[in-house]
Amino acid sequence: MSRLLHTKRVVLIQAFVPKYEVPLFDRLAEIPGIELIVLADLRSSSQLNQYDASAVRFGAQHLPRRPLGPFFLRPGLFRRLRELNPGAVIINGDPRELSQLFAAVWARIRRVPVGVWSMFHRIGKRRLFTEIYMRVIGAVGDVQLSYGQKGRSEQIRRGVSADKIVVLSTAIAERPVMKVRDGVTADMVEHFRRDQGIEGKKVLLHVVRLTAIKKPEVMVECFAALAKQRSDVLLVWIGGGPLEESTRRLAANLGVGDRMRFLGPIYDEDVLALWFKSATVFVMATCIGLSIHHAMCYGVPVVTDDSALTQSSEFEVLQSEVNGLTYRAGDSADFVKQASRVLDDDEFRMFLSANAMRRIECDYTFEKKIRNFAEGIRRLTRLAAERNPTDDLQ
Repeated sequence: MSRLLHTKRVVLIQAFVPKYEVPLFDRLAEIPGIELIVLADLRSSSQLNQYDASAVRFGAQHLPRRPLGPFFLRPGLFRRLRELNPGAVIINGDPRELSQLFAAVWARIRRVPVGVWSMFHRIGKRRLFTEIYMRVIGAVGDVQLSYGQKGRSEQIRRGVSADKIVVLSTAIAERPVMKVRDGVTADMVEHFRRDQGIEGKKVLLHVVRLTAIKKPEVMVECFAALAKQRSDVLLVWIGGGPLEESTRRLAANLGVGDRMRFLGPIYDEDVLALWFKSATVFVMATCIGLSIHHAMCYGVPVVTDDSALTQSSEFEVLQSEVNGLTYRAGDSADFVKQASRVLDDDEFRMFLSANAMRRIECDYTFEKKIRNFAEGIRRLTRLAAERNPTDDLQ
């Protein structure tokens, strides 16, 4: 009982529980003095919903989200929050999730500290609604948990005090990935390439869900330009998504359908490892996400565009000419030029590869992200103790 009297319950509201967030939530649940409860749609049919109660260590409760035009609502959210009586609330900062904004306002009225976890910048041109929303959560949120430096800069531009912002640093749980990587031998890769019929091919790997924000049609056009110049390249797509069929059709129309493989979603790291180890270069048209960490764990150089508007926070991991390359956004000829540098120059590729692995091992580690997130939670719990000194979890 004495331990519980000094425990603060932190409620974190999510859309879903994707597989890549499970290690993060598991580790956050280990912070001393914290009881973490994740509220999410645990029964959604979305591919992003990969919650498995038997495989997690954090507390989670089902809270469905319902569409309302372009927005989403969470029926029962306020009732659930009253039942849980949290010491702090963390929302995910999605402008489409109206209930989360209302929950943040509700929490502040009740003197419950609010954290906002978001990238804080929009993919694409600025829009008035998003700008207003980000300013509002900047004012309502006591702590701003930004994915990267770009989000921090954007919130400061909007008038948020820098003292309220914690930059998390993007990351995946790289150590389990590297353990699998290190277990893959050259013989295993050789057998795999032979079994897959890709001997003599230079594999361009693309691992992500095929959605509009990733612009897979641009990658098809870029690859078609590359395939016109050389016969030794194969583009492998891993990941399903709403644009898979249209991407296949475009590839066929451009005459490169037989130079591609669409494998659908793959989550087995042992299988992914063989594809990463068989790849010469990792490619993404734009808006590269956590897949950049995954590729660099395997030392696969990354080529993506240089767009300041359409790249995500994870783009900060890339150092052009050091651990990857960028091509001019929308310029397929420049994509061909940059990709060919990796495909044709083994010494340069190995230079990029070594720096890519070093970047993940030293600068963008999962442990760093955990430490930063934990610091954000501690700020919230300190505020909770100041505002409600007798309101401990019973």
